[in-house]
Amino acid sequence: MRQTWSLDGEWRFAKDPLQIGEREAWYEKPWDEEAMKVKVPHIWQREGGDLVGYNGVAWYRREVELTDCSTQRQHYICFGAVDYRCSVWWNDEWVGEHEGGFTPFELRIPSELIRERNTVTVSVFDPKDNAEIPIGKQGSWYTRVSGIWQSVRVEERSDAHILSAAITPDTDAMELGVRIELTGGSGAPGDLKLKYTIRPHACGEADTFEASSYDGILVVPAALRSEERLEAELRVNVADMKLWSPAQPHLYEIELILIDHRTETDQYVTTFGMRKVEQKDGRIYVNGQPVYIRGALDQAFYPDTIYTAEDEAYIRREIALAKQMGFNLLRKHIKVETPEYLYWADRLGMLIWAEPPNYVKWTASARERFVAELRAMLKRDYNHPSIIIWSIYNEEWGLEWDLEFDPEKQRHVAELVDSVRAWDPTRLICDNSGWTHIKTDINDHHRYFACPDQLDEWRKDLDEFVIGDPDANFVKPYRSQGEPIIVSEFGVWGLPDVERLKMFYDGNEPWWFVNQGEETHQDDYKKPTTALQNMNKFGLDRTFGSFEQLALHSQRRMFRAVKSLVEEMRKRPAIGGYVVTEFTDIEWETNGWLDFLRQPKEGFDRLADFNGAACVFAEIAAANVWSGDTVAWDLVLTNDDLEPRSGLVRWRLAESGLTGEIAAECSGPWNRLPQALMFAVPETAAAAFERLELEWYSEGRLIARNEYELTITPRSQCVLQAGNTTPITVHRMSPAFAAKLQRQGWQIASGLQQDQVVVTDCLDKDIETFARQGGRVLFLAEKGDKLSASGPFTFRELPPGESWPRASSLNYVDPDMFRGIPLHREMGWEAGGLYPDYVLPFADYKKVGVKRTVNMFGNPGIAEAGEVIAGYFQGWLGQNGGSIVRHPLGKGTVTVVTWKLLDHYEADPIASLVLHRLIDIAMKENE
Repeated sequence: MRQTWSLDGEWRFAKDPLQIGEREAWYEKPWDEEAMKVKVPHIWQREGGDLVGYNGVAWYRREVELTDCSTQRQHYICFGAVDYRCSVWWNDEWVGEHEGGFTPFELRIPSELIRERNTVTVSVFDPKDNAEIPIGKQGSWYTRVSGIWQSVRVEERSDAHILSAAITPDTDAMELGVRIELTGGSGAPGDLKLKYTIRPHACGEADTFEASSYDGILVVPAALRSEERLEAELRVNVADMKLWSPAQPHLYEIELILIDHRTETDQYVTTFGMRKVEQKDGRIYVNGQPVYIRGALDQAFYPDTIYTAEDEAYIRREIALAKQMGFNLLRKHIKVETPEYLYWADRLGMLIWAEPPNYVKWTASARERFVAELRAMLKRDYNHPSIIIWSIYNEEWGLEWDLEFDPEKQRHVAELVDSVRAWDPTRLICDNSGWTHIKTDINDHHRYFACPDQLDEWRKDLDEFVIGDPDANFVKPYRSQGEPIIVSEFGVWGLPDVERLKMFYDGNEPWWFVNQGEETHQDDYKKPTTALQNMNKFGLDRTFGSFEQLALHSQRRMFRAVKSLVEEMRKRPAIGGYVVTEFTDIEWETNGWLDFLRQPKEGFDRLADFNGAACVFAEIAAANVWSGDTVAWDLVLTNDDLEPRSGLVRWRLAESGLTGEIAAECSGPWNRLPQALMFAVPETAAAAFERLELEWYSEGRLIARNEYELTITPRSQCVLQAGNTTPITVHRMSPAFAAKLQRQGWQIASGLQQDQVVVTDCLDKDIETFARQGGRVLFLAEKGDKLSASGPFTFRELPPGESWPRASSLNYVDPDMFRGIPLHREMGWEAGGLYPDYVLPFADYKKVGVKRTVNMFGNPGIAEAGEVIAGYFQGWLGQNGGSIVRHPLGKGTVTVVTWKLLDHYEADPIASLVLHRLIDIAMKENE
């Protein structure tokens, strides 16, 4: 019936920077045999060199041999996607053009142009000024995508043929609605018939499953005139059809055969799944069962192929890996995903949240292009059961970030939601992912916090904003209608192994080490080259040794952070799920749970501990505990599969060997066991790390495990022996703080003595003069800009609250300066409550004001002249600052400390030990 010729493979390629090709008729002149050879599908940026940054016009050409073709039938050249605008010539004659970079299109080739040997020529225009076209993040954040980037084929069809079939499942009535689009020409009404067969396609990874098939014939009631389009409706009772779900992805196919005057003339096959999606009671439901969303943002960029997976085996491995990591959903972020990927999501049972590529500039032309691409995406992907959510906008991209204040944009969003719902009533719709909502099925939030640094802020944000005030995420007068609350973006960075990346790129630095994004993504911390410059400049080499070691610690910090972020959400049943940013690293953005090469990061073999269906969490009040104290902590059990669980939780302190058991049942999705974990903290000889291990057993089978980092400290270690301390002076600080120091064994002197250390939070003129004359000062500067006097030092306040840049950050310390105190180089839970709000800025930075951003200066000389003992950086070692710096001042030294020690000293073991050691450090003779 249909005959197909693939045009994938070798084509000739040529740039046309002056856009002279059409004027000089490149489509009809012989091409130089030396013209570049490329393989289609083709993204020209993959060729490297000057093509990485090339925008404008390029040409493709190849010979096409159509063996056994019939000039009595219709022929179409079909493109999967071409970015962005293209014109097509067949045998030197123009046959059509298309605009839109993500969705398929086809052009009819006039019969008189069809020969056995043919030439096809395609010009592609991808403009540099792309603000008014749908682009997503290609060319704005990451490498641009241009060219014939999906497959091409020629199809031979009968005059009357099937264009599409949209399958609408109705699980309540167990019926299928089938809407079939026809075109071409036929005779009288009744001349056309459609024979249909519905049968099982595949289940799981490969095996066909046993199930009923259905067949019948539909008579097309109307005549079909030449080049006219006609829709035919079919309803089929499928009472025995098995439902599609992530656990059992039963996939069916429908084969449609067109019968024209009793002759079978055309065939069309598509797959689909029988399933129902809805939202109610704060949850997303699939087939009447609540689904807790454990998702990952997936932008689907690749280290060498850029925007398409290498092959279908690669896709299968990737989806299987995502499921092993505990994910049940991937949010395909501002990209129309390839059909191959969606097919395997259907086959393997991975839920998909789909989202069209955004434009940037709010104009009528941009909106028209966007809606056209959105409509084409919905039409192409309608039959994929894996897709359960359509987003329309993401974070007001294209709405110029003033949706709250612009009634025209509000009307536009509301009307577009209504249009999408009319086009597809079977799925949930998110109007504007992450930010202010108008009309939506999901109240989703994008919230970036760094943990443990901002643990208290994260908890407060969840309780008071995300859960506590659902209307706050809507444009007034719109209000929440009880939609499921999903945190659909959050995450923390973890730097990759650069040597591994270089090996992948044949020993070379990747092209994207020079950030390929536009101007707003040229901050120092978004540039991999910054790391190469700053590793030694600010003393990071002394703390970490090498960049590879630093990256390892960065990944450990990332694991610790995302674990705590996820656990806090899962402890709150009012939240219906989450989507972490993100599945994999992409070029310079390194917040993936896998690196760009799809390799797990350090510790990420333990993802199921907190990202699986069944989990056990401990509500640990403080990670630093004193020997001899009794602790009583809650346990929280999650049970997303809703299987009744009955059993026990076994716990163990790994270093001391203390163990116990707790009865644990969970018949629903969630259960809290108040103060179930109770024990007396064992004695230790000295402060040390400890690890709490949890194992949840149900009916004798291990179903979940988890572990937590603790420190245990004997109180005696924090009390100094009488007579073993040098007197210190406490300058202009509260008597209560001086009393704490005395209780811990310090001798408090009066006056400024050169052989003593001055401890102060006020670096006034007297103390500055004291230091310049040779004195030693411990400057507890945790209040930063709020200090009454700070001498020659200035401070940068780290972004408080929700902050994407801060989520890329890392606080570090050189533990060799604190021997005997359990501290990680990448500061961890042992520093809980001590993380600084301010740092000494080594790099220029931006302070966000009410009306405008203020550019502020850093001072790299602070690091170069001093000794950086602890510090802070963002991303690729940019935005550096110091949180403990021993700095020369005149003949003396000032040890500047921004860790929050004052309120935690004496109560917190690590704060006490650190402050004591800092006094010792300050006492060091000037070097």
